[in-house]
Amino acid sequence: MSTALYRPPAAVQPTPQQVADWVAGELRDGASAPARLAGLATLDNARPDEIAFVANDKAATLADQSQAGLLLLAEPHDRPGRPRVVVKSVWRAVIDLMDRLYPPRPAAGGIHPTAVVAPTAKLGAGVAIGPYCVVEDEAELGDGVELGPHCIVSAGCRIGTGCRLVARVTLVGVVFLGRRVTVHPGAVLGSDGFKYEVVDGAPRKVPQVGAVIIDDDAEIGANTTIDRAFLHETRVGRCVKIDNLVQIAHNVSVGDCSLLAALVGIAGSTRLGDGCVVGGHVGIADGLNIAPRTTVGGKTGLTFSVDEPGQTLFGYPARPIKQFWRIHSVQARLPEMARRLAQLEAKLQSLEAARQE
Repeated sequence: MSTALYRPPAAVQPTPQQVADWVAGELRDGASAPARLAGLATLDNARPDEIAFVANDKAATLADQSQAGLLLLAEPHDRPGRPRVVVKSVWRAVIDLMDRLYPPRPAAGGIHPTAVVAPTAKLGAGVAIGPYCVVEDEAELGDGVELGPHCIVSAGCRIGTGCRLVARVTLVGVVFLGRRVTVHPGAVLGSDGFKYEVVDGAPRKVPQVGAVIIDDDAEIGANTTIDRAFLHETRVGRCVKIDNLVQIAHNVSVGDCSLLAALVGIAGSTRLGDGCVVGGHVGIADGLNIAPRTTVGGKTGLTFSVDEPGQTLFGYPARPIKQFWRIHSVQARLPEMARRLAQLEAKLQSLEAARQE
């Protein structure tokens, strides 16, 4: 196997001016740029026929040494003399450019011979159902829905226009997906919530009869689980992005445009406001209300509601970030403080002994 760095094949090789037009940028010093660009690369790995981007101050320090044939950057990081396209937002330009260079491969339409589709299922135009999928009675798939291999859509589930279930995705119980939702391999939506009550000395399961609602443009990572509600609904809001291996319990509500990193666990009936950011391996207790735009740092344990929007919390137990660092600073000095305290105690004992003599 070749040890050369993998480079995704570009669908087109644009001219520098085409790149500028695609990203609504200004081409500068384009005369010395390659006639055609072969693709997008990072600054440290770019070849002379590739585009690289400068996203921040740290990257700007690498730009002068990069071999890239064309730089994509914002005005504060301008590099006169280098072929470059200057844009207002580098990341917006990168995303727009990647959509042109690396468009998703269109799915093969139709139903694979190994798929099992109930006669009462409703399929929209242009639906693609891959190998070994199961679509049960009264399930509804909107126009352009794509089911990759081994997906299961249980009876009565509804999938909106343009959704993509990549592979081995399971919708069980009552699950409604909005438009353009992407669900990555191994995710399970609608499994029973973990709800037991002790009756006659033994745990007894409380039936889970609610739904899972996923709003438009959400994306759900691989092996994430979102439990159906005890009653009513578990809801993931519009444009929410969820990483791999996240657990969202019954009756949780995640506000629009929130971001959840890997290994987050949210216990039942907690509500996150719009625009929250939750770092990796965070645990959030049940029944809490988290204000909009709250940021929770990685590995934090959040056990109380947050009323003030826009706070950043960190640590276990969770604290406002400035308070956390003040406490951490004091904790770092504890060994020295303990040594000095021991010296003071010894000195005090010596003075007491001298006084008694």
